[in-house]
Amino acid sequence: MILIWIKRYESMLEDSPVLFSVGIITDVQYGIRENSGSSHFEESLRFLEEAILCFNKRGVEAVINLGDLVDSNESRHLDAAKKILSESRSQVINILGNHDLMGPTKKRNVLKSLGIKKTWGERFKKANWRFIAVDSTECSILSDNFDHKDYQQILQKLKERKDPCLQEWNGMASQNQMREIKKLLEQSTVEKNNVVILNHMVTGTGSGSAAHRALNHQELIELFNSSTCVCAQFNGHDHSGGFKTDQTSGIHYLTLPAICDSGGKTSAHAIAHFSKNSITIEGWGRALSRELKCKRRDA
Repeated sequence: MILIWIKRYESMLEDSPVLFSVGIITDVQYGIRENSGSSHFEESLRFLEEAILCFNKRGVEAVINLGDLVDSNESRHLDAAKKILSESRSQVINILGNHDLMGPTKKRNVLKSLGIKKTWGERFKKANWRFIAVDSTECSILSDNFDHKDYQQILQKLKERKDPCLQEWNGMASQNQMREIKKLLEQSTVEKNNVVILNHMVTGTGSGSAAHRALNHQELIELFNSSTCVCAQFNGHDHSGGFKTDQTSGIHYLTLPAICDSGGKTSAHAIAHFSKNSITIEGWGRALSRELKCKRRDA
């Protein structure tokens, strides 16, 4: 046992020191409504506050919200959740989720409220790491692009193969967005950056419920696999959480558990510590700790 521990310690030293850390939360889904199973929507603010206090104490470089900050976008829900986020001492990066689009508030006003100028593209860069957002709500029944031709074509393919992701809560990125993401990945490869994809919806096979995968998950996987810079995707959407490493590409797909599914008892936030070629996830409550080795496939 001692030899095993020593080898593990030596392996960790190879990638030390930690360059920076970011806090991660997802699916707070705050709302004034009755509980539904383990989803305690009103109590989620308490666990969001616990997360922000933790991140402030640990001095993270940024806080990443992977979407669904509110259960429905009434102003009273957005204002209450934003008030706690405003207590963060570091920048907050908001990713758009499907529940953020549900309710009376128009999309443009939700984006303004969350400080989102563009829902996809580079959101954060530090050391040799680049964080690129994918907006899987862009084409969906909740967006303004329900009739988008890309969306309708994918829907037809999904219907033909009876894909379980064909659900009203899922959406997809348009071809235009995919082209922009591809250019960023090509640039990142040239600059020898490691990339973390930030998405609300599940992409990787086995990393979460198949019913919570983005509608164009196959196209996203192909895009990520074609770029040697992609090390991981962080997402929410499936409240149970999940994790899977693609054995072909080596890409890690991490689904963070939902804060709102606390059952009123436990937290669900994490801090990701970044070294040159690895990510160490330190979890609290329902969020599990794990180490992700990111070996560049062109190395």
